[in-house]
Amino acid sequence: MGMGEPLMNYNNVLKAIDKITSEEGLGMSPRRITVSTSGIPKMIKKMADDEVKFKLAVSLHSAIDETRTKIMPFNEHFPLTELREALEYWYSKTKNRITYEYVVWKGVNDTKEDVEALVQFCKFAPSKVNLIEYNPIDDGEFQQAHESAIKLYVDVLESNNITVTIRRSRGKDIDAACGQLANKA
Repeated sequence: MGMGEPLMNYNNVLKAIDKITSEEGLGMSPRRITVSTSGIPKMIKKMADDEVKFKLAVSLHSAIDETRTKIMPFNEHFPLTELREALEYWYSKTKNRITYEYVVWKGVNDTKEDVEALVQFCKFAPSKVNLIEYNPIDDGEFQQAHESAIKLYVDVLESNNITVTIRRSRGKDIDAACGQLANKA
Protein backbone atom coordinates (compact mmCIF):
# COMPACT_ATOMS: atom_id res chain seq x y z
CA MET A 1 0.00 0.00 0.00
CA GLY A 2 1.05 3.56 -0.56
CA MET A 3 2.93 3.07 -3.82
CA GLY A 4 0.24 4.11 -6.30
CA GLU A 5 -2.90 2.47 -7.63
CA PRO A 6 -2.00 -1.05 -8.81
CA LEU A 7 -5.07 -1.40 -11.02
CA MET A 8 -3.86 1.58 -13.08
CA ASN A 9 -0.79 -0.55 -13.85
CA TYR A 10 -2.66 -3.83 -14.13
CA ASN A 11 -0.57 -5.65 -16.75
CA ASN A 12 2.70 -4.97 -14.93
CA VAL A 13 1.17 -5.97 -11.60
CA LEU A 14 0.11 -9.29 -13.14
CA LYS A 15 3.59 -9.79 -14.62
CA ALA A 16 5.18 -9.13 -11.22
CA ILE A 17 2.79 -11.53 -9.48
CA ASP A 18 3.52 -14.14 -12.15
CA LYS A 19 7.25 -13.83 -11.45
CA ILE A 20 6.75 -13.92 -7.69
CA THR A 21 4.60 -17.04 -7.91
CA SER A 22 6.59 -18.94 -10.55
CA GLU A 23 8.92 -21.77 -9.61
CA GLU A 24 11.75 -19.82 -11.26
CA GLY A 25 10.88 -16.82 -9.11
CA LEU A 26 10.02 -16.90 -5.43
CA GLY A 27 7.55 -19.75 -5.72
CA MET A 28 5.00 -18.01 -3.51
CA SER A 29 1.41 -19.16 -3.55
CA PRO A 30 -0.88 -16.58 -5.21
CA ARG A 31 -3.20 -17.06 -2.23
CA ARG A 32 -0.54 -15.38 -0.07
CA ILE A 33 -0.63 -12.24 -2.24
CA THR A 34 -3.12 -9.42 -1.75
CA VAL A 35 -3.62 -6.60 -4.22
CA SER A 36 -4.86 -3.49 -2.45
CA THR A 37 -6.81 -0.96 -4.49
CA SER A 38 -8.72 2.26 -3.97
CA GLY A 39 -11.43 0.60 -6.03
CA ILE A 40 -11.60 0.99 -9.80
CA PRO A 41 -14.84 -0.87 -10.64
CA LYS A 42 -13.99 -1.76 -14.25
CA MET A 43 -10.65 -3.24 -13.21
CA ILE A 44 -12.11 -5.20 -10.29
CA LYS A 45 -14.51 -6.81 -12.77
CA LYS A 46 -11.61 -7.48 -15.15
CA MET A 47 -9.69 -9.23 -12.37
CA ALA A 48 -12.72 -11.42 -11.72
CA ASP A 49 -13.05 -12.23 -15.43
CA ASP A 50 -9.32 -12.98 -15.61
CA GLU A 51 -9.80 -15.47 -12.75
CA VAL A 52 -6.86 -14.13 -10.77
CA LYS A 53 -5.85 -16.25 -7.80
CA PHE A 54 -4.64 -13.52 -5.46
CA LYS A 55 -6.69 -11.82 -2.76
CA LEU A 56 -8.39 -8.44 -3.05
CA ALA A 57 -8.29 -5.61 -0.52
CA VAL A 58 -10.10 -2.30 -0.94
CA SER A 59 -9.03 0.91 0.78
CA LEU A 60 -12.50 2.02 1.80
CA HIS A 61 -12.27 4.35 4.84
CA SER A 62 -15.97 5.23 4.60
CA ALA A 63 -19.12 3.61 3.23
CA ILE A 64 -20.81 7.01 2.98
CA ASP A 65 -20.13 8.70 -0.37
CA GLU A 66 -19.83 12.25 0.94
CA THR A 67 -17.38 11.23 3.66
CA ARG A 68 -15.35 8.96 1.39
CA THR A 69 -15.05 11.73 -1.19
CA LYS A 70 -13.65 14.08 1.47
CA ILE A 71 -11.11 11.45 2.48
CA MET A 72 -10.45 10.15 -1.04
CA PRO A 73 -11.38 12.56 -3.86
CA PHE A 74 -10.93 9.53 -6.14
CA ASN A 75 -14.45 8.54 -4.99
CA GLU A 76 -15.99 11.30 -7.16
CA HIS A 77 -15.02 9.27 -10.23
CA PHE A 78 -15.83 5.84 -8.80
CA PRO A 79 -18.70 6.23 -6.30
CA LEU A 80 -19.61 3.57 -3.79
CA THR A 81 -22.58 2.24 -5.80
CA GLU A 82 -20.25 1.39 -8.69
CA LEU A 83 -17.63 -0.04 -6.34
CA ARG A 84 -20.20 -2.18 -4.55
CA GLU A 85 -21.55 -3.49 -7.87
CA ALA A 86 -18.01 -4.42 -8.97
CA LEU A 87 -17.32 -6.15 -5.65
CA GLU A 88 -20.57 -8.10 -5.91
CA TYR A 89 -19.43 -9.21 -9.37
CA TRP A 90 -15.99 -10.12 -7.99
CA TYR A 91 -17.54 -12.24 -5.27
CA SER A 92 -20.01 -13.93 -7.64
CA LYS A 93 -17.11 -15.00 -9.87
CA THR A 94 -14.42 -15.82 -7.31
CA LYS A 95 -16.26 -16.67 -4.08
CA ASN A 96 -13.30 -15.07 -2.29
CA ARG A 97 -13.66 -13.02 0.85
CA ILE A 98 -13.11 -9.28 0.40
CA THR A 99 -10.83 -7.36 2.73
CA TYR A 100 -11.49 -3.71 3.47
CA GLU A 101 -8.74 -1.39 4.71
CA TYR A 102 -10.25 1.22 7.01
CA VAL A 103 -8.70 4.02 9.04
CA VAL A 104 -11.00 5.56 11.66
CA TRP A 105 -10.36 9.28 12.19
CA LYS A 106 -11.65 11.45 15.00
CA GLY A 107 -14.58 13.58 13.81
CA VAL A 108 -14.43 12.19 10.27
CA ASN A 109 -15.76 8.63 10.24
CA ASP A 110 -16.00 7.64 13.90
CA THR A 111 -19.77 7.55 14.52
CA LYS A 112 -22.30 4.77 14.83
CA GLU A 113 -23.75 5.92 11.48
CA ASP A 114 -20.35 5.32 9.88
CA VAL A 115 -19.95 1.79 11.22
CA GLU A 116 -23.55 0.89 10.34
CA ALA A 117 -22.97 2.09 6.77
CA LEU A 118 -19.86 -0.10 6.67
CA VAL A 119 -21.86 -3.14 7.79
CA GLN A 120 -24.46 -2.50 5.09
CA PHE A 121 -21.73 -2.11 2.47
CA CYS A 122 -19.92 -5.32 3.47
CA LYS A 123 -22.68 -7.76 4.27
CA PHE A 124 -23.33 -9.09 0.74
CA ALA A 125 -20.21 -11.30 0.93
CA PRO A 126 -17.80 -12.73 3.48
CA SER A 127 -15.70 -9.77 4.54
CA LYS A 128 -12.76 -8.84 6.68
CA VAL A 129 -12.19 -5.29 7.90
CA ASN A 130 -8.70 -4.20 8.86
CA LEU A 131 -9.03 -1.24 11.20
CA ILE A 132 -5.73 0.57 10.73
CA GLU A 133 -4.34 2.76 13.47
CA TYR A 134 -3.66 6.24 12.15
CA ASN A 135 -0.22 7.72 12.67
CA PRO A 136 -0.73 11.45 13.24
CA ILE A 137 1.67 14.01 11.86
CA ASP A 138 2.32 17.50 13.20
CA ASP A 139 -0.36 20.01 12.20
CA GLY A 140 -2.28 17.39 10.22
CA GLU A 141 -6.02 17.76 9.85
CA PHE A 142 -6.66 14.10 10.64
CA GLN A 143 -6.36 12.72 14.16
CA GLN A 144 -6.53 9.18 15.52
CA ALA A 145 -10.03 8.27 16.69
CA HIS A 146 -10.65 7.61 20.37
CA GLU A 147 -10.32 4.02 21.51
CA SER A 148 -14.09 4.02 22.23
CA ALA A 149 -14.77 4.60 18.51
CA ILE A 150 -12.51 1.68 17.57
CA LYS A 151 -14.30 -0.50 20.14
CA LEU A 152 -17.65 0.53 18.63
CA TYR A 153 -16.44 -0.58 15.20
CA VAL A 154 -15.19 -3.90 16.53
CA ASP A 155 -18.38 -4.60 18.50
CA VAL A 156 -20.77 -3.70 15.66
CA LEU A 157 -18.77 -5.51 12.97
CA GLU A 158 -18.35 -8.67 15.04
CA SER A 159 -22.04 -8.69 16.02
CA ASN A 160 -22.79 -8.72 12.28
CA ASN A 161 -20.41 -11.65 11.67
CA ILE A 162 -17.81 -9.54 9.91
CA THR A 163 -14.22 -10.45 10.72
CA VAL A 164 -12.30 -7.50 12.09
CA THR A 165 -8.61 -7.01 12.85
CA ILE A 166 -7.04 -4.00 14.50
CA ARG A 167 -3.73 -3.14 12.84
CA ARG A 168 -1.62 -1.45 15.49
CA SER A 169 1.12 0.93 14.53
CA ARG A 170 4.80 0.24 15.03
CA GLY A 171 7.55 2.82 15.06
CA LYS A 172 5.34 5.71 16.14
CA ASP A 173 7.53 6.40 19.16
CA ILE A 174 10.43 7.35 16.87
CA ASP A 175 8.38 9.04 14.10
CA ALA A 176 9.05 6.09 11.80
CA ALA A 177 5.57 4.62 11.45
CA CYS A 178 3.73 4.38 8.15
CA GLY A 179 3.12 7.86 6.78
CA GLN A 180 5.48 9.58 9.21
CA LEU A 181 8.85 9.35 7.49
CA ALA A 182 8.33 12.56 5.49
CA ASN A 183 7.16 14.35 8.60
CA LYS A 184 10.52 15.58 9.90
CA ALA A 185 13.17 17.32 7.86
